[in-house]
Amino acid sequence: MCTLALAAALVAVGTNACGSSGSPTTPTTPPTVAASVTGCEVTTSTPGTPVGVTGGPYQHNIAFGFSPNRTSVTGFTEVLAHASVPDGVRLPDGTIGVYYVNGETDGVWLGRLTGSTLTPVSAITVDGIVRPAGIVDPDATLVNGRVRLAYLNGFSGANNGKRAMCLAESSDGLTFKSIAMAWDLGTNQNLTDPSALQLADGSWLMAISDGQTTRLARSSTGLSFTQYATVTSGGVPELAPTSDGRVRLYVCSGGILSYVSADAGSSWTREGTVVPSNTLGRTISCDPSYVPAAGLFIFKTA
Repeated sequence: MCTLALAAALVAVGTNACGSSGSPTTPTTPPTVAASVTGCEVTTSTPGTPVGVTGGPYQHNIAFGFSPNRTSVTGFTEVLAHASVPDGVRLPDGTIGVYYVNGETDGVWLGRLTGSTLTPVSAITVDGIVRPAGIVDPDATLVNGRVRLAYLNGFSGANNGKRAMCLAESSDGLTFKSIAMAWDLGTNQNLTDPSALQLADGSWLMAISDGQTTRLARSSTGLSFTQYATVTSGGVPELAPTSDGRVRLYVCSGGILSYVSADAGSSWTREGTVVPSNTLGRTISCDPSYVPAAGLFIFKTA
């Protein structure tokens, strides 16, 4: 399943041919702990041991495909084992980074696409805590030359069971400082997987997963979001721009489907199936991420 299948200009294969998601070591001495934004506190690192061995990140793989038109994908290739919920972005240094949950060590990691290789770099640090416990589902956007990461905080009982979609920023893509609690989720255990997108007028949309439903929210600043609608056609969403200025929403429902909006997310029209079910012989194809800067469509298989 790890045979080379992408166009040469943007081919991506996993370390050691669909190899380890966490071979490099994380820093042994974390930076000085900084104060977290209220509601987005991080206090401890994960134990650094495998997670989801019986049915979770350890059993998941990251796959890539080539998508020049954003609504179909070709050249499917699994590129990194024991890795889940990937999201790709153009990093400040111009390279393509992929954030993901590392099934071998837990925690959110950054991998880097260099030529034909996806290389795990390191676990990220948030507010001075390396590999922070309770942070999952990364979604990355380049904002004013910095990586803005939206993520679920409070997973698996962290932060006293309180959950929120939080935002943090980094100039190097590895060391983050929390900047806002974007969406207070209370103790709702079913809300996961944020995706944020800035619109042409400067306002923002955020989509989050509520099982097989997607909740949508707006923000004038991109820092605090208010829910305005739900979409019942699938969950685990990804928002992306179209080439003509509209908004596209990818959701998971028996594969990965695409919907498009010409009114900034107020109404949606189904386009079709982007990644079919049973792709690469896997039962699950989900967690979509589109990287316009590279024409890459990234997703999880299981």
